[in-house]
Amino acid sequence: MDTSDGKKIRPGQFSHHGEGSSDLPESLDSCLLDLRRAEETVRYQHRQLFQLEERYNELFNSLDEAFCIIEILFDNNAHPIDYRFLKVNSVFEEQTGIQNPLGRTMREIAPEHEQQWFEIYGRIALTGEAERFEHAAEALGRFYDVYAFRIGDPKDAQVAVLFKDIAERKRRDELQAYLLQLSDTLRSLSDPIQIQEAVTQLAMHHFKADRCYYCEIENGKATIRRDAFRGNLTSVSNVYPLDNFPILTAAINGGSPFVVYDAHTTTLLDEELRQLCIQLQVISFVDVPVIKEGNPCGMLCITCCEPRNWTEAEIEMARETAERTWVAVEQAKAGEALRESEENYRSIVSQSIAGILKVSLRGNVIFANDQFCRMLDYDSPELLKLGINDIVYREDQERNMVAFKKLASEGEAYEIEKRMVRKDSSVIWVNNHVSPIFDKKGNVEAATIVSIDISRQKELERQKDEFIGIASHELKTPITSIKAYGEILVGMMDKTTAPIIVQLITKMNIQVNRLVKLIYSLLNTSRISSGQLALQLEPVDLNALLEEHVLQGQLTTSRHHIAFSGQKLPLVLADIERLGQVVDNLISNAIKYAPKGGDIIVSAESRSDCVRVSVQDFGMGIPKSMQEKIFDRFYRVKGASAEAVSGIGLGLYICHEIIEKHHGKMGVESVLDEGSTFYFELPLHTVR
Repeated sequence: MDTSDGKKIRPGQFSHHGEGSSDLPESLDSCLLDLRRAEETVRYQHRQLFQLEERYNELFNSLDEAFCIIEILFDNNAHPIDYRFLKVNSVFEEQTGIQNPLGRTMREIAPEHEQQWFEIYGRIALTGEAERFEHAAEALGRFYDVYAFRIGDPKDAQVAVLFKDIAERKRRDELQAYLLQLSDTLRSLSDPIQIQEAVTQLAMHHFKADRCYYCEIENGKATIRRDAFRGNLTSVSNVYPLDNFPILTAAINGGSPFVVYDAHTTTLLDEELRQLCIQLQVISFVDVPVIKEGNPCGMLCITCCEPRNWTEAEIEMARETAERTWVAVEQAKAGEALRESEENYRSIVSQSIAGILKVSLRGNVIFANDQFCRMLDYDSPELLKLGINDIVYREDQERNMVAFKKLASEGEAYEIEKRMVRKDSSVIWVNNHVSPIFDKKGNVEAATIVSIDISRQKELERQKDEFIGIASHELKTPITSIKAYGEILVGMMDKTTAPIIVQLITKMNIQVNRLVKLIYSLLNTSRISSGQLALQLEPVDLNALLEEHVLQGQLTTSRHHIAFSGQKLPLVLADIERLGQVVDNLISNAIKYAPKGGDIIVSAESRSDCVRVSVQDFGMGIPKSMQEKIFDRFYRVKGASAEAVSGIGLGLYICHEIIEKHHGKMGVESVLDEGSTFYFELPLHTVR
């Protein structure tokens, strides 16, 4: 301590001088002690603040979604014209492709960035109302799922943006929807010309092209039976010698999709062919040849009158369309041939590029064409000595026989995918269209089988399922960590926590839980596809299980009344967790697809050889035409009401496979606009 003249005073120096001086040192000591305590408190608070900032940065950069804080820039009329990046997390560059964004504006980075982005962020900065939306960023070549909200002082015009590039998901959804529509279109047609007409119209509209046509290539000629075209273009349907059709010849010689983005500038065309393309207004195009056993047999052509940057996804989609068109056309051709006389039938099918069999009702091979012999590497006389079970893979024999017996008794054609065993014991996948042959009295006397080798498609499906399994497994760990972070944040919240933080953390945890359910659905799908869905079987009291899950379901809705109607039931042998998963899914679907509320009835009854459990709602119902496909993987009911319900079409597929794994069966009874009843049956548990 200093005196007024600058001299130092030590503690205790005035302990015996002057009246009251004995209290002064104690006061100084107390002040110094308070100062030291205050310094310790400040240092402690600095450490806490530093640790909190470290945790914030760790959490900030651990998000698997991109995050940034931007400053909205307005003109003099308060109109948003740009925004500047103030802060980004580590995922930002991966999700945007933008490097070193801090301090730069979006107009500097991407001058062609859509004005709508500025309008949306400007609106959020001005109103303070958060928005979630999906929108394309064409200048960046991406498509984003975005959640944006204002932060800080409204005068700062700062907006926080949490976003993720969903371009790949959009592409997959678009591809899935298109292929489903294509499959539905092809399934209802059996005439080759109708198939080509339907496919070319569908493809032209989907690809937003100016012309689309499918060629059948045979004997050096290209036959275009039907084509789709826009505006003042004219039809090109005709038969063309390939020598006079150099565009097709160029694609065939390449053996793979022949893609031209701009006929004016491409180096793929010689000058003569370039001028021909310009004359025909074929400025950009994708020609996809269908090559079988080294020979061209078809081609899908999609053309535009303007330059176009065809994407890899569009090219792959065109390839898939060409393959499916070829399969559909060939099956239709084979079906037509089979309706002709036996003599014509033999002469035609022997040269067909689809494998064709004729079998007796006992399963003996009566006739096999050359292509089928090549598929299984047998000579025709060898095949005629075999029964159908000799060439069907063991695990598929029972399923195949059930379908065949139904054809024999009811005379209904069917389609089946199964495995067949070649002469060298290797296995191939085939798609078989099996049709009855009737005698003069109208009785089924034999069957014809049109067989297409789909081993390549199955391998692609296997790779896709493997990818889903790997991706889901890899996502499981980080999402578990994110879930843990969310729970930690919830635990750190108290009455002083800002409401916006509470709201955001709550929303984050809800979305994380949704993502967890999605990942587990994908994992279950992967296990089912690979045959690894294991069951822990034990005797189960269905009444107790149903009562528990009805109670849980009731807690999730206040608009529905879920009633359980049971009776005394025998035990069933089941995996209680998997069975609970099925019941939960059926109750959840009943709630979602009856959005106006009302009763949901869960019932169980004992039958002669099984126990049936039903879940009935009185909601929107399912069209009859869609009920057969309701348990297919990724299938969702179409219609404005149904499409408003979230989901990816895996729940019922997983339920169906779980019940099948229990040697039971699952089905649906539904009337549109009146409601649906989903049920499953399980065999009784016999104590031995």
